[in-house]
Amino acid sequence: MAAAVSAPFYIYASIGFLGFAIFLIFVFRDPARTIAEGIVAPADGTVREVDAEKGLVSIYLALRNVHVTRSPVEGVVQKTMHVSGSHKPAFSKKTTSNERMEISLMSGIGQISMVQMTGALARRIVPYVKEGQSVGKGAKLSLIRFGSRVDLVLPPSKVRIVVSKGQKLRAGVTRIAEVSDGKPE
Repeated sequence: MAAAVSAPFYIYASIGFLGFAIFLIFVFRDPARTIAEGIVAPADGTVREVDAEKGLVSIYLALRNVHVTRSPVEGVVQKTMHVSGSHKPAFSKKTTSNERMEISLMSGIGQISMVQMTGALARRIVPYVKEGQSVGKGAKLSLIRFGSRVDLVLPPSKVRIVVSKGQKLRAGVTRIAEVSDGKPE
């Protein structure tokens, strides 16, 4: 009876490393986007909540989503603020204490706030913009590493939200709201 031949450890380690490298390339991809009309989604993901009275659209980003966030409108960055905190699952309602990056934009329709939260795996948000910087619609704002959440607050009296809970979004591509006076943003 012949002895079983086992592959050397380095072959298994190489396969594991290659698999991990492919995973990282997939997670941190940043595909080119053609920016849509109207107010666009700031992140890829699934709409987890819509509150038209508050102008809120909350988006959950799973590991499979692109994690580069984009500006929903043209504007000027008024504030960027990092807040340290915990790392509870991003789809949970308990994320108010999670680490986050708050970005405020002044736009043609008024103040827009975007809160980007880390999740159980996400540990860091890397901002690409600074206070006082002008950004175009669809411009890259940050990178959230791994799964996370983005809450966008628009001026409710000036917009009509056109997405619904459970809808899949693509940053810069999916129109999430329109200016209520009918003028394109």
